[in-house]
This record gives sequence, C-alpha cells and structure tokens, in this order.
Amino acid sequence: MNSLVPKPVRVAVFAVSCLGLVSCAHSQSDLGQPHAARDAAGQTDGMLRPLVDLGPGQTYHGQEGGLYPGGSNVRPAAHDAAGQKIARSIVPLAADGSPDPVNGKIVIIPVSVSNGYGAWHRGDEADASTTFMARANANPGKNPKLFIAYGFEYQLPGGNGGTGEPGPNSVFYRTLDHALKEQGVTPRQVQIIWLSMPVSGRSWGTNLPPEARTFPADARQSKQAWKEIVHAIHIRYPNVKIIYSSTKGAMYMSPRDNAEFDGGPIEPWNHDAAWGVKWVIEDQINGALDLNHDPVRGPVKAPWLSWGPYFWSYPDGAPRHYDGLVWTRADIAPDGLHPSLSGLTKYANMLLYQMATDPTATPWFLRPGAPANKPPTIAKAASSGANPVSGATTALSVLGADDGGEPNLTYTWSSTGPAGVTFSVNGPNRAKNTTATFPSAGRYTFQVAIADTGGLTATGSIVIKVAPR
Repeated sequence: MNSLVPKPVRVAVFAVSCLGLVSCAHSQSDLGQPHAARDAAGQTDGMLRPLVDLGPGQTYHGQEGGLYPGGSNVRPAAHDAAGQKIARSIVPLAADGSPDPVNGKIVIIPVSVSNGYGAWHRGDEADASTTFMARANANPGKNPKLFIAYGFEYQLPGGNGGTGEPGPNSVFYRTLDHALKEQGVTPRQVQIIWLSMPVSGRSWGTNLPPEARTFPADARQSKQAWKEIVHAIHIRYPNVKIIYSSTKGAMYMSPRDNAEFDGGPIEPWNHDAAWGVKWVIEDQINGALDLNHDPVRGPVKAPWLSWGPYFWSYPDGAPRHYDGLVWTRADIAPDGLHPSLSGLTKYANMLLYQMATDPTATPWFLRPGAPANKPPTIAKAASSGANPVSGATTALSVLGADDGGEPNLTYTWSSTGPAGVTFSVNGPNRAKNTTATFPSAGRYTFQVAIADTGGLTATGSIVIKVAPR
C-alpha cells in the first residue's frame, strides 16, 4: 500500500519548529486574503477542507472524504498489489508497440491543459527550470529507457478546447499525437499517463443550470467527464497501463470576480471536482465492468487508475493537516486562475516525489540498481537582511546541500501573517536569495521548502517582525 500525497522530510533550522508553524498558520486563518477565497468556501470559517483532511467518518455535505474508500488516503491493498504487478510488466516498446528491450522506450505523457503543462514542461513561460520534465531528467536515478514526453493543447488549430470534445479522435488528442511525433515517439509507446484536468460543466461546454453547479451535482458532472477521458485514453493509446489522476490546487477567482467562469474551472469547482475523480477510482476498485483493467475478469475497458498528487489545500495559507502542504496567494498567478512559478514548482515536486517513491512507479521510473535517494540538508539556515524590518522589504536567504548537487535544488517560500507577502523570485534554485515585500506591519512566519530531483524536501523557517511605517 502507498499513500499518494508526499510527506516530505522536514528539518527545523530555526527557533520555530514545524509544529509551531502549523499552529501559527492556523491562528492566521483567512487574514489578508482576497474575498474570492472566502466566497468559494460557502462556510463560516472561510475554508473548504481538502479531500485528504477528511478521514474516516468525516464528510463534505454528506459525502465521504479521503482519496480512497473508507475515508483513507492509502490505496486498498488488493488495488495497490495490482498496480505494482502492472508496473513490473512495463517494458520498453518499439514504435509499433511491440516489446523492444534494446531500442524501445517507456513513454509517459501528460493529458492536461495549461495548469498541468506548466508544471510538466513549460513553467510560467519565463522559467522552466523547476518543471517535472527538467528535473526528472536531471535525476541520476532515472531509468534511461524512460522517455518523458510533453503534450500541449495549442499544437493544432482548435486544440485549445481541452477535452471538451471527449471523443478519442477529437482535435485535443490529435494535438497530443502531433506532439509525440515531433518528439520521435508514437501513441503505441505511451504506457503511463498523468491526467490533470480542471473538469467542470464549463470545461465541457455544458450550460449547467444553477442547481447543477453546487455540490454534489458538480462532482457528478466531474465524474462523468473523468470517465469519458479515461475511456478516450484507453481507445487512443491502447498500451497505456497506468493513469495517475490529479485535480487543480485552490485558485483565487470566484464568479464574483469573473462571471464568465461561473460553473468552473474556479472555486469551488476545483475543490469539488476531486470527489468526481475519487468516485471514478472507487468504481474501478469496487469492480465496475466499464472500468475493468484486469483481463482475467473480462474485457479491459480502462487502464489501472490511481490518484496522483492531490494539490488542493486551504486557500488562506493554513497547512494541510495530512502532510503540512501550504498554499498561499503567492502560489497563484495574477489572473487568479493559474499557479504561479512557486505553485508550479510545488506541483512538480509532488509529482517527482510520487514517481520516485511510489511502488507502482519506481519499477519503470528508476533505473535498476539505482541507489536510494537521500534527502537534502540545510547548509545555511534561513536568515533575513534585517529583523525587525523597518521598511517594506527585506532580503531572505537560505542554502541547501544535496547528494545530487545544490544547483538541482529548488527553493519555495511560503509565509503566514497579517497580509500576503510577495517574493522577487520563488521556486527556482536562484530563490535561495530572494526579497520579501510586506504590505503591512506585523509578525510573519516564513517557511522555505528545499526539494531535490526526487521530490524529497528539507524545510527551514524564520519569524520576522515588521515595524509600523
């Protein structure tokens, strides 16, 4: 069995411990954040609870939480064993899909749109150094037979409709095939897919009536859409054996901000869509014939399904109870609809962690005999140019060390306090030296996550006081 939400290695390097960070962050709930985050929740505390923070017996509007049945975040043993067996059966394939251990490739590709492609290979269009593709290819333990392909919906005219046209022969899938061809691989070599879609009625071009835009009706729409995608993938890419699924992280746009997106993919739809994905995976676990992956049980209708990284966290910066993931306004681009570079870096690090540690991924992701990855360490504790701060800005610095080389580390800063802090750079290696800008005075707690190419993380923290100006 394997939990699919990474639990990074945390190293306290300042007077504030990780437990202290959790307590402090919760005490700052909802302060200084845009009204969209509060409106999206529809709850008095202003926060929707992540799926992973709803354990056994806990529900969201009467619906069970957890990634898997029983409110669990761990794959059921039998389903996990099936996935591990499938992973061990993955071998390099020739262009026609036949086994070719010498010249063949194991191809993994994303099926996604702008949010997913940013984390996978495009970055924020100005910096792609923290993407999954760049950093996985820099991982010394990566299987040399693994080809990490990109897909991009703008490849052909009309392709930027997402999977709104769900059929396997839609322009969307033809754009993915075009991308594969440009990279010298074929659809028959694809065996693993990361599926990350902001599914909603809006995504599918469906004019849902208002009563269908609330939970659980919106999640049922997501379930239908996700199943359509799974079936299209099975037809279009017949050798795909594994699909890892992810939904979006919390965004900061609501219908009040932009009525054009009423119905998604904004809040609360990004949050609610996860239940639809959960229900599709559960249906396969419970033996649904239209999602059968096991030829022993009958005709195969779908690849083996599992959760990939689950990105949604409290939009006010409070850490998730399950694993401490912090998601703040700094992780969202100015449009309120896409992750910023730091948000994309968090996505990529969670993907790296899963592929490098999940036993349904390691047989094909890592090269045989690869040494165990060691987590990074703190070489120089987090520090600030001034503390207390008398102006509006201060320099922040920290330095990590890693067996894979310090240049391969990413540095992602988060903060909690009376208002949202901005950073001159956040996510890439150069963010080990950044400048924080404070909108107002008060006490701010900073956390910096230092991640290696396997997604293992060391965490440092520092508390800074900003004097009234």
